[in-house]
Amino acid sequence: MERYIKKILVPVDGSPGSKKALEQAIALAETAKAALTVLEVIEDFGPLPGYYDAAPEGSNRITWISEQRFEKVHPVLTETKIVWDRKIVEGYPAEQICKVAADGKYDLIMLGSRGLGAVARFLVGSVSDRVVHHAPCTVAVVR
Repeated sequence: MERYIKKILVPVDGSPGSKKALEQAIALAETAKAALTVLEVIEDFGPLPGYYDAAPEGSNRITWISEQRFEKVHPVLTETKIVWDRKIVEGYPAEQICKVAADGKYDLIMLGSRGLGAVARFLVGSVSDRVVHHAPCTVAVVR
């Protein structure tokens, strides 16, 4: 019998929702014997106030933000025996998540929900909504 889920893409942004999605993706990867890619999309305009400090002068902004994000989620990765890797890209999150999923021929994207209310979702939209509508593969949104 052929395995349906071989490759899982998990975008993380350091939020509690993305950490929960990563934990669920690891559990699924262990069961399905799938490989996992942790994706960090660094926004062109970031960091947003309240999320991460600005990179110190002379340092690489992408590396600085990525390390702050990864620090919040990496402990669960060190405890697993699944095959995993890490990818860092820059750009608009929903667009980059869909692009990486298509280019890498992933079977599943598992991402966290920020839990925006109906009004906020109407005004600014959400990454998870956009990914669900434009992804080239199955998407699981973890609350």
